[in-house]
Formats: sequence, C-alpha cells, structure tokens
Amino acid sequence: MRKLMQIMAYLAILGVMFIVILNARESLTIQVWGPRYDVAAQMTYHMTKTLNVAFYTICILIAGLFAGVALTLPFYFAELDKIAAYKRELERRDVKSDTSTSKVRVLEAKVQVLEKALRDALGR
Repeated sequence: MRKLMQIMAYLAILGVMFIVILNARESLTIQVWGPRYDVAAQMTYHMTKTLNVAFYTICILIAGLFAGVALTLPFYFAELDKIAAYKRELERRDVKSDTSTSKVRVLEAKVQVLEKALRDALGR
C-alpha cells in the first residue's frame, strides 16, 4: 500500500510538471483589488497583476507539499515516540527475564547445597 501511494505521489508531481511545461509561456491577468473611481480623471481603475501560469502552478505545488509535510509531521513524531517507548519496554522485559533466570539459578544452587547437607547429615 505504501509503495502504491508513493507511485501515485510521483505520478501526480510528474503530471504537475507536465502542466508547467505546457504553460511555460502563458500569462494570466487577475484583478487583485476592486475598482477605484478617480473623480479628477473620471476613470475607473482596477489593480491587476499579471502572473505566469507555470510560476503560479509551481507556487501552488510547493505550498501543497509544505502543508502536507506540516500536517503529517506531528503523526510521524508521535510514532517515533511510540517506537522509543516500545524499545524501552522490550529492554525492561529483557532485564527482568535476566534477573528472573539469575534468581532461579541462585535458588537451584541453594537447593543443591541443602540437599547435599541433608544427605551428609542423614548419611552420618
């Protein structure tokens, strides 16, 4: 599933780049601010901006990538914290199992010593 999502993301970026290449020479004029009436000249002015479509597309792509990364980073860091906690728990369990086995060995040695002492006491 992860590989499929990565392939889809790469295809989407390639599609955007294809659109950018097709529209490299195209311009777009947009009205940035509403009309303003100049009383002295008796004319209406519009504040407009001419944009290159390819530049606009690249800006939208970069903004989308930044937003996507910014939205997924908290989840990524939460997963890293969970993995670190899981590793600590595994280490703790490993230490507990080591101490339990060493306790069992100590108790077995004590039982053997007591059995030998009992045999020696009964044998005399």
